[in-house]
Amino acid sequence: YFPIVAGSQVGRRFLRRGGLFCTIGASAALSPTPGMVGYGSAKSAAHHYVQSWGPKLMEENDINSVAILPLMIDTPMNRDMLGDDGEDERYSKMVKPIHIANEIGEWLKQPELMPHAGSLVKVIAKNRRDGSGGAAFHLVR
Repeated sequence: YFPIVAGSQVGRRFLRRGGLFCTIGASAALSPTPGMVGYGSAKSAAHHYVQSWGPKLMEENDINSVAILPLMIDTPMNRDMLGDDGEDERYSKMVKPIHIANEIGEWLKQPELMPHAGSLVKVIAKNRRDGSGGAAFHLVR
């Protein structure tokens, strides 16, 4: 949570009008997270901060603020956590970072596609067995 607050304050100072402050939240924190209380609490706080601070940042500085909420990002650390066999069904639910980056890039190129200030945007992987696919982005709040 604190890195998001710090990043937002830096962004407020250095982002240009029409810019985008984007942070990674977690779709898991949209509901209770037994067994991951600290993680869920921190991500929920980050979601609340973006929703509360986003509209104010837009009003005062014309900078949008959005949280991206993947289930799990395809990173080496997450792959190590799941094991090396690649057979776990959770592999198919991992969102590739490039899909998130491409969507953010589209928002910047076409601002009319950008979610409203303070939005939470859930990301769902659309992976196929051969490793191809993409991601779907859905406005949550």
